[in-house]
Amino acid sequence: MRLTLYLITILFIFSGCGAEHGGASVHIVKEGNFSILIPDPVKKTQKTENTVFGKQVRYFVRWAPSSVAIDKFKLFEVSYTACPPSVTADSVHLNRVLDDAVENRKKDFSEVEVIESQAIELNGYPGRAFFFDDPKGNTIVTVKICIAGGKLYDLVVIAKKNYATNNEAADFFNSFKLLD
Repeated sequence: MRLTLYLITILFIFSGCGAEHGGASVHIVKEGNFSILIPDPVKKTQKTENTVFGKQVRYFVRWAPSSVAIDKFKLFEVSYTACPPSVTADSVHLNRVLDDAVENRKKDFSEVEVIESQAIELNGYPGRAFFFDDPKGNTIVTVKICIAGGKLYDLVVIAKKNYATNNEAADFFNSFKLLD
């Protein structure tokens, strides 16, 4: 009887974890004008906060495991906010906004003064990226920011250390596309 109860409990725990992270699928976010490969289920939220463009609404599309899920990832997230047309008028202004956006975002992850960032193209869109290996914790953060289609997009993966996560993270970042 104990063995049966034990097996049922284990089956219940694993089936709950499987439902939580039932694999990734392409989510089309019409209001954000993009598609992304992200684990299921996703949660959409919004909040008003200070951005590089001033106080405005920032929208979030996020997957995070429940507190009981045993997984190698802590977060997949895309956030976006409206970008004034003047930002893309010239490359100097565009690059300054991207630099400011990445500097603002770094503050969310560390009190460390120096986190190196780099200029990137995220699937053809101008952007910035940085990586943060938390010396006090068990996580690695990858953030990629780009400006495309009149929006500033912020893509984040937070993974636990000591797990092979490169493929899933790469699939997430590489799948980001604007809708036609």
